[in-house]
Amino acid sequence: MFDVTRMNYSMSIAESNKPSADNLYVEFFEILQTHTQSDELLKAIAEMSRSCADALTVIRAANAKLISKPVNDIWLENERNTWRLLYILYSDRLVTRSSSNEEDISDSDMSSYFGHSEKYCMLSLFKRNNLIRECQLVVDWLECNAAQKDDGILHFSDCSMGWENTLHQLKSKDTIVFEATHNIVNNMDPDSQYYQKLPLHDIDMEDEKKLCYKVFHQVRCGKLDDAQKLCAQSGHYWRSALLEGWKLYHNPNLDDQFSREYDEGFAEESPMDDESDDKPVEGNENRDLWKVTAWNYSNNPSLDTYEKAAVAAFCGNLKSLINVCKTWEDYLWAHMKVMIDIKVESEVRENVTKNYKDMPNTYWEQRMSINEIFAALEASKTKTVQRESLLLDHIIQKFIILEEYNNLLDAIADWILDPNISTQFLRFVSHLLLFLEQIDQVNNREITEKVIEEYLKRLIHDKQTQLVAFYVSKLTETTQIHIYSTYLESIVDNEARKEALQYAEDCGLNVAAITKQIVENIRGRHDSPIEMENMSVTKSDEFKINSLDWLLFYNKQLAELVHQTNALVFQFLLMQKHDAAQLAFNKVPDDAVGKLSAGDDIPEELQQIVREYLSYKAYFEAQEAFSVWFKNFKSQPKEPECPPEGAPFAKKVEYEHKLSQFSAETGRWKITMEQLSKQAKLPLYNVLLFPDGGWLHGAKEASYLQNKYIPQCLLLLFNVLYDSEQFEECVQLADILASEKYQVYKYFSHEKMAEALRKIAEASVALLNHGKDPWGNDTRA
Repeated sequence: MFDVTRMNYSMSIAESNKPSADNLYVEFFEILQTHTQSDELLKAIAEMSRSCADALTVIRAANAKLISKPVNDIWLENERNTWRLLYILYSDRLVTRSSSNEEDISDSDMSSYFGHSEKYCMLSLFKRNNLIRECQLVVDWLECNAAQKDDGILHFSDCSMGWENTLHQLKSKDTIVFEATHNIVNNMDPDSQYYQKLPLHDIDMEDEKKLCYKVFHQVRCGKLDDAQKLCAQSGHYWRSALLEGWKLYHNPNLDDQFSREYDEGFAEESPMDDESDDKPVEGNENRDLWKVTAWNYSNNPSLDTYEKAAVAAFCGNLKSLINVCKTWEDYLWAHMKVMIDIKVESEVRENVTKNYKDMPNTYWEQRMSINEIFAALEASKTKTVQRESLLLDHIIQKFIILEEYNNLLDAIADWILDPNISTQFLRFVSHLLLFLEQIDQVNNREITEKVIEEYLKRLIHDKQTQLVAFYVSKLTETTQIHIYSTYLESIVDNEARKEALQYAEDCGLNVAAITKQIVENIRGRHDSPIEMENMSVTKSDEFKINSLDWLLFYNKQLAELVHQTNALVFQFLLMQKHDAAQLAFNKVPDDAVGKLSAGDDIPEELQQIVREYLSYKAYFEAQEAFSVWFKNFKSQPKEPECPPEGAPFAKKVEYEHKLSQFSAETGRWKITMEQLSKQAKLPLYNVLLFPDGGWLHGAKEASYLQNKYIPQCLLLLFNVLYDSEQFEECVQLADILASEKYQVYKYFSHEKMAEALRKIAEASVALLNHGKDPWGNDTRA
């Protein structure tokens, strides 16, 4: 039971890490919303780095409590580091390069310009040479990354005596608790174990290894002061001094041109604020001698590899340095460090007035370009480095350092094709490309849009409406309308729709075009064969009808609402779905036509929209009126059945009563039918005699509806007139059919025309039977 509880606790901790990372989606969105100005780009990058760092802290704190396998956080660490790299490099590329840092110094004047100052020569190099300056920034970045990684080596005590166990055994062999298992040195000077070829005490040897590792680790983290302090605390002052000899020499008391200009122009950077005549000398005047010695020292096979590596980092010995490197970042740091060392050494030896000790040829043979460095990492014999050089984050970092953004775009375009690529990575590269685009480093908008679209697919899947609206706004307008309208199609709740449109407005999207596209998308959906054969209102029909609500949120879209309603009604009538067409038509407010027709100068397009709407209105009113008439017509009272002869008196009385009721009901029914006949005739005539060219005149592809429903309305009108015994008016329908003004005959097929004429003939016969001529004139006159 105890084990199960612990396992469940671990699982709950692991689950809690997911929201910490998922918060990055909203945080990055808020960062971009907050920092909208071009001069806030670097602030945005810094905020993104901070968000990643905060999430990483939460995840690692939770991982520390896990009993089972911890949650992978390497991807988040790499992303944080990449944002830091961008911030560091573009603080220089955007800010420093905006002002000219080029020193106008000819090669012949260099030596007199710098005099004996190696420090000022180096400072000038860093001001003039962007590549070297950026390489140093990369080194600083790599050291910062390393400093934030956990290290299992414990700090040493504050004991100021080095090799205390060896000293104790030499001084008091009889009282020592743990005597060495072998012969040890009998002198305590730093070189004794090498010239005597004897080791230290076993415990001191173990402490020595830990110390060397810790010193190198501090150097790797860019904490030279801490490394020297650690050496001093351990009683190894000579080691602390050893790490001091690499510093560039500068004597501020010597008069040279650069010293004067530097002190005048960069006084805030100069450490020499002493008002006395003699200022302290900086660096090592015999630095060249130290460097040659340090080179040999770091090549000594009898020394600890980490001890040699710590010295190699300052004398430019790449071979000794990479012997202790394990990761891609370690190798990059080592190569960059040596590259800068060689460039600075070359610059100093060429331009400072001094005769220097020659460095070995192998030192100069290490010279590599930055591209060659990355190629060396990719071809490394160390499998870990070779594998890590293929990690997506490291490839991105490489291209950022090299400023090879076309290659970066091509790589990202390939990566996003992988369906298994994580949403977090898509978030990362989307924001990366948006940043690069803002600083004019991306010239392929197509790839940027593809990346953002892939990210949007994930946000859409998670229904992050506000985020979808924001990132859609980063695309071209056509794509904005397509993606956002497609996403909003599935939203049916009215409040959610309002919220989605508000987000769209806030992000500057074309809301009118989006809502129009939503309706058109939904209307264009193909129904299944079963739904198409079903004449009743299906769920698909309801969905299409309710899509018109998207156009009810804005008064300025009233014309579009009427236009889209016309189109949907047209579609339903083509499918003979009259109930669905009526429901769609009812979506338009009653005062819509009045508002659209207000004013004198109404565009022709709007006039046509209104004309089509009024055509449908006339048709639906005609259908409704006829339905009411027909329903009442079918409800004609039935005459009671006459009782047979010889029926009981009671039956006869009952029959007389029913007959009296029938007569009264028939009278009422006839009055009602007379009124309903008048009400049904008018809207049917409105369809047949529709003004401005006729019913649905000018509508696109309206011929089918005209050919179907105009003859239908005439025949319905005939039925109303005939069953109401208005035979003269039935015959007058022939005038409407033949009229050139209305040209109703154009919409009749031969079959329909023959049917209409046959019915008119029936009306003429009825007139003859009533003692009138075929046209309804009274023959008795």
